[in-house]
Amino acid sequence: MMNTNIKVVGVEPADRSIISGDNPGFMPNILNIKLLDEVIKVMVGLQFEPFIEDLTSLVKSGEVPISRIDDAVERILRMKFAAGRFEFPFSDRSLLDMVGCKQHRDLAREAVRKSLVLLKNRKDISKPFLPLDRKAKRILVAGTHADDLGFQCGGWTKTWYGCSGRITIDFPIL
Repeated sequence: MMNTNIKVVGVEPADRSIISGDNPGFMPNILNIKLLDEVIKVMVGLQFEPFIEDLTSLVKSGEVPISRIDDAVERILRMKFAAGRFEFPFSDRSLLDMVGCKQHRDLAREAVRKSLVLLKNRKDISKPFLPLDRKAKRILVAGTHADDLGFQCGGWTKTWYGCSGRITIDFPIL
């Protein structure tokens, strides 16, 4: 049975194709799809041990030739060399204190201001709920995740799959 949580990201040149699964572990039958011939990187998250076991089993059974693994590794390394990842393999640690600095936060806030989209609730056109009245002194934000900035930010914010809870201390949640 094919796992419906598995999604293909990018179908451009094979050197940039990624197959990404939001599932715990790796589904061996995903290797049956023709696209795998062009995919070079599988992102499995924190559940890498089942992936290793499944792929090892498939290589041992002959369903996945070891030449396929060698080819994927070669193509990934070729991309990294082309991108200069081996000329400067380490980031400049002297810049670490700048991460999350006021200038970066201000820039992030500016990006949000310029890109924020307000959806309008038009259920009853005669009594619109949004946009909110600019004179309103208080608003109620309700729901199971109303005070959970980690959940609202989603994946890749702090961890690969995101996190829940109050991940920042300087963001006012009322």
